[in-house]
Amino acid sequence: MDKKQASQRENSANQYQVSRVDLKGRMNPSKPGAKKKKPWTFKRVMLRIVVPILLTLVVILGGAYIGVQQYKKYLLGKIQYIPKQENPTFINEEGSVVTLAQYTSETSAPPVEEEGVHNFLLIGIDSRSKNYTEDGSGSLADVIMVMSIDNDAGTIKLLTIQRDCYVEIPGYSKLQKINAAMTFGGPELLSVVIENHLRIQLEGYAYVNFYNMEEVIDAVGGIDMELTKNEVFHSPGGLNENLREQNRLHGDPEDKYLLSESGWQHLNGRQAVAYSRIRSIGNGVYDRTQRQVNVLNELMRVFTNLSTTSKLAALDDILGLIATNISPEEIEDYAMDFLPRVRDMQLETMGIPVEGYSVEGFFNDDIRPGDWSIRCDWNGMVPLVQKYFYGETYDYDPVPVIPRAPKHDKDGNLIEKGEPGS
Repeated sequence: MDKKQASQRENSANQYQVSRVDLKGRMNPSKPGAKKKKPWTFKRVMLRIVVPILLTLVVILGGAYIGVQQYKKYLLGKIQYIPKQENPTFINEEGSVVTLAQYTSETSAPPVEEEGVHNFLLIGIDSRSKNYTEDGSGSLADVIMVMSIDNDAGTIKLLTIQRDCYVEIPGYSKLQKINAAMTFGGPELLSVVIENHLRIQLEGYAYVNFYNMEEVIDAVGGIDMELTKNEVFHSPGGLNENLREQNRLHGDPEDKYLLSESGWQHLNGRQAVAYSRIRSIGNGVYDRTQRQVNVLNELMRVFTNLSTTSKLAALDDILGLIATNISPEEIEDYAMDFLPRVRDMQLETMGIPVEGYSVEGFFNDDIRPGDWSIRCDWNGMVPLVQKYFYGETYDYDPVPVIPRAPKHDKDGNLIEKGEPGS
């Protein structure tokens, strides 16, 4: 075969080389002079397939991250933030506006500060109004609790303080009930009074109006409570009686939401608040505090079991009802970092006064004649609170002694019984 014939044969083969398939599945020969396609190397796969997919995912995930951050910012923005004050003011007994620094004295043994343990004051006020004052003052503290968060142990502990306990309030020569501190100087003054009497450090506070607690409970769909017959029907002061009062304040018919039976009941927000206000049944204010703790425990249980979507919807309703001087960054840290690590959402609780460390009743002395009060041995209870929060006890400066209260030594032994009121 000469060179001319070989060249013709090669051109003929190239003319009919199959290089593509048309839409009907027919093979079409490449056009003369068409370029050969490059083989699919690892580099081509990465550049043409993998990299575009990864870039798409980055864009999608980045957009989702930005969306989550924006929504988180939106939720945190619903909270009413109260700026922390370096030197808060309050009203003293002469009606003058004074600063806390004027009544502050150094202690030889500073309040306990243990790494990983953070204490916050929780306050429930009952102003019967949806609006807060700028600093929370002007309303009695109906519920006073200290929430202690232990980052290392993953636990939340509550310390409830009866509002009728007598204490020394800066700027007042006579003893006052502890909830009066909220009226005179808001959460800042109440925080100082608690720190002075329990020798602990508080890092911030949050409070909610009982008027709004109804909405908090409704936001999670209500709670289940086991109610006795007395708790529901007792008059005065039972759940239904309290509910009638709340209905009048809301301008609703008095019989709205009234319960017709006891036992396990699913309570809406207004019913749950009426339940937590019961104080004339059982052991008075002590049982009322336990009811309030029951409501908080059930509220946390229900919230924990909600779906993520329902949790976000509930937070959308709840966060706008809270006022606090805790920064958004701190709240985000506890909400996003600590709460997922909590081992048991069942709250541990301890009550002040501790049984045996107080007397109560109407005291006919020159402090506040005819006033029903609780007189506590604060010095005796300080080591108990330290043990509860920190697992051990520390040295502390003595707390002012309340007249006619019991007295205990540092080991908890009763020294003086105290003189109960009539």
